[in-house]
Amino acid sequence: MVAINYDKLLQRIKTDDQFYIENFLKIKTKTGELQKFKLNPMQQKSADLIKKHQKDKGLPVRVIWLKARQHGISTYCEGEIFHSTACNSFVNSLIIAHEDKATQNLFGMSKLFYEELPTAIRPMKKYSNEQALAFENPATDEAIKIQNPGLRSKITVATAKNVQTARSMMIHNVHVSEVAFFENPETLMTGLLQCIPDTPNSSIFIESTANGVGGWFYDFWWKAVRGENEYLPIFLPWFDNPEYSKPFISDYERNAFIDEIERKVIDPDGRIVKTEEFLIKEQFDLSWEQLHWRRWCINNKLNGNLDLFRQEYPSTPEEAFISSGRPVFNANSLKEYAAKKQEPIFRGYLQDKSGQIVPESDGSGFVRIWKMPIKDRFYCIGGDVSEGLAKGDFSCAVVIDEAFDIVASWHGKLDPDLFGNEVVKLAKFYNEAYTGIENNNHGGTTLRSIIKQEYWNIYYEKNYSKLGDLVSEKMGWNTNRRTKPLMINMLASYIREKYLGIYWDTFISECFTYIVDSDNSFNAQSGAHDDTIIAVAIALQLMLEGIGEQFEPEQPKDETKQQYFEDSIKNDPIEYDLAKEDAEEFSL
Repeated sequence: MVAINYDKLLQRIKTDDQFYIENFLKIKTKTGELQKFKLNPMQQKSADLIKKHQKDKGLPVRVIWLKARQHGISTYCEGEIFHSTACNSFVNSLIIAHEDKATQNLFGMSKLFYEELPTAIRPMKKYSNEQALAFENPATDEAIKIQNPGLRSKITVATAKNVQTARSMMIHNVHVSEVAFFENPETLMTGLLQCIPDTPNSSIFIESTANGVGGWFYDFWWKAVRGENEYLPIFLPWFDNPEYSKPFISDYERNAFIDEIERKVIDPDGRIVKTEEFLIKEQFDLSWEQLHWRRWCINNKLNGNLDLFRQEYPSTPEEAFISSGRPVFNANSLKEYAAKKQEPIFRGYLQDKSGQIVPESDGSGFVRIWKMPIKDRFYCIGGDVSEGLAKGDFSCAVVIDEAFDIVASWHGKLDPDLFGNEVVKLAKFYNEAYTGIENNNHGGTTLRSIIKQEYWNIYYEKNYSKLGDLVSEKMGWNTNRRTKPLMINMLASYIREKYLGIYWDTFISECFTYIVDSDNSFNAQSGAHDDTIIAVAIALQLMLEGIGEQFEPEQPKDETKQQYFEDSIKNDPIEYDLAKEDAEEFSL
């Protein structure tokens, strides 16, 4: 018989969370049976990522999950929090969910963990009620309590409706469940996150299924993906769950199912069109049984609602956030692009060194390059300008080549005049690229910056008036009620037919959330961005002009002089505080 070193065992129990969870905690199965808590594949994937990216580096645990239904992530979070609280002194932990029933279900897991713990490692319990589970000596004799106080740790529960829950507490661990469904997540999370120390022994677990585009969870998730906060984003698609697979009752049924999905249709242009299910199988390397379950779930659990399946059981983060409007861009084409997206070969900044533009690598830089410039090749740049505020939109410049490939981008937040400096460096690097900057709003400031640097290869918009057949030119691209439908429809066509070479995940993500809204105008869904879309659309128009397929804005139809004047004022490309002589100098 091997002797047990109890000191080492107790030390491992305290420090090895997975060892503790899998050997001492029990959970209730879907069939109502008790079993040991063995991590399932989704839980193990999460544990491995957290260990690699945070725990092994001595960092506080900060995780946000975007997940499909029934992956067991809530259970995993409860196990982690219980281990930390039941094995250490002076630890306060909080569980918070969107409704009372969900909160009590989660808290019930902790109570079951405690009840089923071996006596030798079960901490003293002072009380267990609907709001808290306190690990402390229950003795009423103060002398006994002083001699052996117990852990003096506690797990507390609350619902999202109580936004004041955490304001007076010091919390070491928190599990926030289904935050996308909170009524007022901004207020609650702002208060809650102030109560958690930035120490390695603290943890914040945020998990939710999606609830449409926009809102706190949507924004916070994408900030984590972009590296704009310290949270580790973990996406768990539906097919990670081995239970989401449905066997066929016979070979005949299986073969008929396969034949239906593999059928091919020839479109009017002679191209083979594959079924959506086939493309999904191909993109994610699914088994026929997984695809069989997907169809069964849509028809039997979701009343045939494909959009609801995508939200509840997403394959990609973009698919999870279902738009509330009609999407502009072809979803199947976007999925194909998403499957082939690539990391840039360079990320960093462009520096002007004595007139020579030199790339300098930086993993957080605003410049991404997928293809370096080729001598004598023609390039176009489209640009969308923002205010440069930390909480505002992004400024974006996109470079495309003669093959209609997106070869580079500048994407970040910068003052409009400084953005002009970056555009010039990007344009010079790509063979003095033909450059069109959107001149709406702050674009005028960027254009002035470009002119001051004596950059010459700039797009000028032609405006036609039937009032005397006048033609005027204005520097920059003006996105207005005439040009926007044409440029977006052209971009939609090129995406649908896959004429564009797209490798950039940010652009693909924005395309998924770009919609035709209730008044039939094109806009980003609430909470989403469209800066890369506008930049690419402008670059595409410039390229078409450059290769001889010139874009012509719609000419005004039977307008009175006053109507035309008012339209011109409404869409003037430069702010009206510019001096008249500046406008004349820049030929505006």
